[in-house]
Order: sequence, then C-alpha cells, then structure tokens
Amino acid sequence: MNIAIFAGEVSGDLIGGALARELLRADPELTLWGVGSAAMRAAGVEIVEDSASWGAMGVVEALRKVPGLVVGAGPRLRAVVRQRRPDVIVLIDFGAMNVRAARFCKAHGIKVVYYFPPGTWRRSGDKGAELARITDLLLVPFPWAEERYRRLGCNVANVGHPMLDRVRSEMSRDEFASQFGMDPRAPIIGLLPGSRKHEVSHLMPTLLESARRIHRKVKDAQFVVGVAPSVSIEMMRDLLMDHADIRDRLSALWHEFAQEAESKVLKPVRDTADALSPQGQRRLVTVGGVLVSEDKFKARLEDQRREAERRSKMGLPPIVLAKGLTYEVLAHSDVLLLCSGTATLEAALFETPMVILYRGSKIMEIEYYLRGFHKSIPHIGLPNILADRRIVPELIQRDATPEAISEHALKMLNDPETRHRVKSELRSLKLLLGEPGASGRAARLVLQVARSGA
Repeated sequence: MNIAIFAGEVSGDLIGGALARELLRADPELTLWGVGSAAMRAAGVEIVEDSASWGAMGVVEALRKVPGLVVGAGPRLRAVVRQRRPDVIVLIDFGAMNVRAARFCKAHGIKVVYYFPPGTWRRSGDKGAELARITDLLLVPFPWAEERYRRLGCNVANVGHPMLDRVRSEMSRDEFASQFGMDPRAPIIGLLPGSRKHEVSHLMPTLLESARRIHRKVKDAQFVVGVAPSVSIEMMRDLLMDHADIRDRLSALWHEFAQEAESKVLKPVRDTADALSPQGQRRLVTVGGVLVSEDKFKARLEDQRREAERRSKMGLPPIVLAKGLTYEVLAHSDVLLLCSGTATLEAALFETPMVILYRGSKIMEIEYYLRGFHKSIPHIGLPNILADRRIVPELIQRDATPEAISEHALKMLNDPETRHRVKSELRSLKLLLGEPGASGRAARLVLQVARSGA
C-alpha cells in the first residue's frame, strides 16, 4: 500500500513522524513517502521535498515563502503525486500548501485525510467549509474542532493531541542541573528564542537583557537558553556580538548534544565550567558529545581565565546554552520566557509558568498594528488560545520589552499565589488534549480510508 504524508514545517514534521511510526507498526509493508524533514525521515518516510525551511510567521514572512512553494515545490509535487498515485494522502496543517494539495488530489480521484486542518483551534465561524468538498476525513485534536467541522459538513474524528505521547522529561531536576553545574535549589529561568532564524535574531538580545534585569533582583537566578536544532554556533555567535562575555567562549564550549555520549561528557563539562569560572561561579557551559582537545584547551586557559575575570564585572548572569534538551529546559525551569509557537503548549504539559513573547522585524511590527491584529486577535499563545482566556502573559512586538518581560517573570517567580494559579490552570488545560495514543488512533483511521472503496 502506498501512502503519502505532506507536512509543512517542524511541528508538522514531528506529527508526521509519529504517525508514520504507527502506520508502519500496523503494517510494516507500507510504502511511505512525502514532504517533511528529519522526524519523518527517521520514522521511515521517503522525503521527496524537504520542508525544514518552510515555516513563517505573519503575512509578510509567509508571502516570502509562497512563490517558492507555488512555482517551485508545487509543480514538482503534483508531478510526483500523478506518478505515484497514493492510496491516500495525509495532509498535516500548513494550509498555504496543503489546501492546494487537497484540491488537486481530490480532483484526481485520490483520497485525502487532513490531519490538523488549518485553524483547528478555532471555536466558532465557518472558515474551513471548503474542506467538506476536498477531503474524505479530517482528524482533529480538540473536541470543539470536531463539533465545528461537523457543523460545516465535514467527515471528522477527534483523535486527541499527539503531543501527549512525545513530550516528556528524561531527567530529574537534580540530574539536569548537575549537567551544567547549576544549583537545583536555586531558581532556573528558561529562555527559548524560537527555532526560525528571524525569531531568534529578533528575540535573543531582548531575552539576554531581560535576564540581566531579573538577575539584579534575584541574585541566585540561573538562566538556560534552549537552543533549537536549527541554530548553529555561527548563528549564535552573530547574535551575541554585543555580549562578548558569552560570544568569546563559544568556540571552546559549544557542543552538539549526543545522548550516547552523555556519560562521557558530564565530568569534563563540569571541569571546564570550573576552570572558566575563577570566582567560583559557573558562567557558561553546554553539554554534548565531544570537547575540544585537552592540549588546545590548556593552551588557551590562562587567557580565557583573565578574560573571564574582566567580563564578570559587566554583570551578565550565569547563562547555559543547552542544545538538544528542549523538553528538559521546559520541565525544570521555574519560569519560561519563550517565543510563541508549539513550545508554549509543550511547556503547558509540564505545568511550567511562562511569559509568551513575539518580536519580529519592523515590517512585521507595522503589519501587526496596521492590520489591527493587536485588537482583533485576543491571544497568540496556544495555552491562552485553547483555554479561550488569558492564563499566562503575552507580550508582542513593541510590548515585549526587557522591563515588561522581567516584571512578569519576577511576579511568577516570587508571588506564590500567581504561581499556584498559573500551574493549576495549565494542569486543567491538559485535559482538553484528550488521552495519550493520538498517533495510533490517527493511523488506524488513515488505514481505514486507504483500504476503503473509491
């Protein structure tokens, strides 16, 4: 049997990868191919078009992507679909491409399942009515989405949210803190600037200044930057040009996280942290597979020690760069300062208080205010959207200042009543996502459609 899966960006790729594993578990003889990236490829899907760079936020950013999709990827994918004629095509989110794909496939007699249709979080309205004509089945993660699409005439099933199956922590707080020489009893603040280059470049300087302000009020606060897989050492160095006390140590301390090498690197990472912290405070460490050679490290140690003493006077707080440990950062932080996106819902599953942020380019800011989004869109963060009320603070564009960010963070950190309320509401939010096993339920329904008569 021949099944195509089309996913448009990182979050869709993760959903597609989980679905593919369940499909192959149910029928190991399946042929799976489609559009996706690392997660789907690892799950056994033949990737005919890599979508890793397709993600965009805002109309202006999206418009930059559309020509390449419509003129480039679109025709190529239509040709592949005609040639391979899948028994069913599964489309995951990413309406800019996948709604067009649904129209094309339906017109050519190919069965269409849309998993996470665009705007699936909406509670009312008639957007998406066209899906009743161009799909055979919608798979949605929320009960209200099932009700809304059914009213629009769609064949729809609520399978729950697959995030419940993949979001988990593998370490205790003590284990996580020990990897970076942190004190598990002291506050840990997670900084997550996003996974797209423009998100990270616009938000990271603001997060660093926010950290500085928080540290002035909470002297034992420790900060962990959750570095996305898409962010390289070169990119981080460029972003930290104004923060030389971090930038100058990246070459010696940047390491890709490798799970199989974990036990080999813990001690040298801690030793390196000690060596670079002449005043006894570990300033910057990352965990990973391979450290620089010992000889090279020793040759540079004295220069770096003197430089660290000079830089420490600048007042930058203890900061860790953790790549490949996003779920651990989400789980073990006391407060998160994070870019709007999928990570906000993942953080909600850990019940971690957060401040949701978004800063884009000047053009995006102009678009946001000129189009009246600041008035017409009540929430941008997924926890607030799904709860249909403001559970956690949101600071968008010019409102996302270090002063405002640090004020909200300090309240969540220091006010027990606020902290308890937020954690309680996030705990209630998890109930809206259904039960674990969404990917398995989705796979069974996809196979039913594939095996059904035309």
